[in-house]
Amino acid sequence: MSARRFAVMLWTAGGLLWAQSEVNVNSRYLVESVDIAGSSKTQISRGLREQLESLVGQKLNQDSLEQVARRMRNELHARLVSPKVAKGTQPEQVIVLFEVKGRSPRQNFDLSLPKGIYHSRQGWSGVLDAKFGVGDSQFTLGAANDGDSLIERFAGVRAGYENTHVGTDKVHLGFQFASYHTQWNQGTLADLATTPAVPGIYRTRQDFAPSVTLALIEPLTITVGTSFQRFQKQFPAAHTEAANAVTTTLRYSRRMEDAQGNKHEFAAGYSLRAAAKTLDSDYAYTRQTVEANYGYRRRHQGVEVKFIGGRTTGAAPLFERFVLGNASTLRGWDKYQLSPLGGTRVAHGSLEYDYHGLQVFYDTGALWNEKESGETKHSLGVGFGSKDGFFIAMAFPIRSGRAEPILMAGIAF
Repeated sequence: MSARRFAVMLWTAGGLLWAQSEVNVNSRYLVESVDIAGSSKTQISRGLREQLESLVGQKLNQDSLEQVARRMRNELHARLVSPKVAKGTQPEQVIVLFEVKGRSPRQNFDLSLPKGIYHSRQGWSGVLDAKFGVGDSQFTLGAANDGDSLIERFAGVRAGYENTHVGTDKVHLGFQFASYHTQWNQGTLADLATTPAVPGIYRTRQDFAPSVTLALIEPLTITVGTSFQRFQKQFPAAHTEAANAVTTTLRYSRRMEDAQGNKHEFAAGYSLRAAAKTLDSDYAYTRQTVEANYGYRRRHQGVEVKFIGGRTTGAAPLFERFVLGNASTLRGWDKYQLSPLGGTRVAHGSLEYDYHGLQVFYDTGALWNEKESGETKHSLGVGFGSKDGFFIAMAFPIRSGRAEPILMAGIAF
């Protein structure tokens, strides 16, 4: 046996001994957890992240570690990626840490499709992003044509900048800019004509949003910033208005694995947008959103539960109104049949079961306005989803009369 493949592991009482990637550690040990040292863990692809997670709960295999290290070195343009092994918290278990050294200042260029969806009632929606990193800075240039997320269909360009190390890895600085042209559904235009209390449509919309993200106590982060939105109204005469707001987002995300190898993932968030006249805004309103997500996976099957709640007070522009009945909420319903103008109150829940990628899901939710009572809707669906984000699904609204299914397919992260 060559010296390269020869292994020596020394365990000391209460201490740790790191083993370099060339070391062949005894394969009887189970991998308890896998991590990446430093800020590099936030810059890897979804596929590599899934490959890292697949190591947890498996027998320690040197060839698998070296394969992951090679892929990580290529993605991060690093001079060296070293997997190191340490004694775990349980007997016969180990912790694997990948150390990244000598990252190239050229960094990586990545062309991604974070969203590409077909909805049989609402057509195609897509977002294409090109990302380029230099040191701790990352630049984004993208294009969007999205008829899924909002009441409007918006198309245009967006750009962003993020610095992931502002004195420390715990502080990120970001700037986002977007410029869109809008198109409107005929149902929305008809409802606006009879609802003067709701602000009217606009032809173009621009947004500039600087923000700072702080890692408070892992895994808790807070993002604070401002959003300066300008849009060109069409009626009664063409003119420009502004909706300038202070923004705050608090997020919690944690992944755990129990002694049986079952995986638990919990994420929650709270967002606030507050527009005021003191910010030179033509609108004064608040928009609050709460989200929670719990996922449980045991071998090849999993269960995921999601909840979304939201409330808007004051007179907010149309892009701030909530919607249900798209590719991610109340699947099986058409958002323009539910409410062509959206609503100022929303509550939505989803339950999904997955076995080897085959999925069965149930959605329920209500959308309404202040001083109204919301009617709860329900839907059921089946589909298939892969780890790289691709999905195809058919959903049915639960209602009396003829069932009219909706087909959805594409990529969404």
